Amino acid sequence: MLELITRKLSGEATAEELREVENILSVDAEASARCKYIQQYWEQHESANQFSVEEAFDKLAKRLEFDTPAPVVEMHTYAKRAGKKKFARIMAAAVVILVAGLFLLLNTTDKQNKVAAAPKEFISEENPKGIKRAITLVDGTKIWLNADTKIQYPGVFTGNTREVYLNGEAFFDVVRNPSKPFIIHLANGTVKVLGTSFNIRAYDNEKIIETSVATGKVAFIPKYEKTNKKQDTVFLSPDNKVRYLFTNEEVIVEPTDSDEDRAWIAGKMVFRGMTFKEIALQLERNFGKNIVFLSDTISSYRMTGSFQDNSLEEIFFYLSKSKAFKYKITDAEVLISDEATKLPD
Repeated sequence: MLELITRKLSGEATAEELREVENILSVDAEASARCKYIQQYWEQHESANQFSVEEAFDKLAKRLEFDTPAPVVEMHTYAKRAGKKKFARIMAAAVVILVAGLFLLLNTTDKQNKVAAAPKEFISEENPKGIKRAITLVDGTKIWLNADTKIQYPGVFTGNTREVYLNGEAFFDVVRNPSKPFIIHLANGTVKVLGTSFNIRAYDNEKIIETSVATGKVAFIPKYEKTNKKQDTVFLSPDNKVRYLFTNEEVIVEPTDSDEDRAWIAGKMVFRGMTFKEIALQLERNFGKNIVFLSDTISSYRMTGSFQDNSLEEIFFYLSKSKAFKYKITDAEVLISDEATKLPD
């Protein structure tokens, strides 16, 4: 693929090679996105010559701490076929792809290493704390990713299924395809659908998985490890939720408000009888700031509230009016104590 893009950018690609590139890009969303980036980079650096090619490679190698010197190319091999001018264009395109490709690699390697294990050919995406965004898969399925969420998916769905791996919270709007069920792998369960919309909450540092349905039907399959229970398949219809407490392998099905379950997409936070510790986890993910309890008693307080696009300061102000506690917000963290404990200066 890199060779084809190099030939396309340098103007050396045949009509057949151009068709091959277009065919690949039409079915591979990841390749298409990277190609657009590389093409943009090429247009900004089209005047590169062989000297700048070697110089750029040397600089990049030093940045990456490679021991490899700039590549030595036999000029006459290419010059006989295309001439020095064409060779320079080909080499310029090659180094642009090298620089742009390694730039992408540098910015994604750490993120990919943090995501849970999945097949090597899968694409990895990770939202840090405080960031939410949406992605669209090659089949048209749209996924909204909450803060502190990791997902892995293939560039192209092959075989008889569409499979992804999730750690965190996401809302899925799956394009219907009866011949290719959509499967979401979780650390402690699996969700299977044909075409529907639903919310999944499955953070690896929480003791519960929640799946609620907005439209269509969803099958949730819990993962049992501690007991010899027969494998369950829980089928859910709209405005129903399954809660799986995997510490004691308990499955609970109950009615829910699916609009409320996915309200986080619109910047809304809803707390229904949650402990202060559970609320603090959500606030940490949404605002990217550590919350420290100086009293264990306070962390067990239960509170109910709803907030729409409020700041962290506003949320704590209103929470403190419903329960008696003191708090201090600094650049690095939020400190919470009971009324009898003095907060540090």
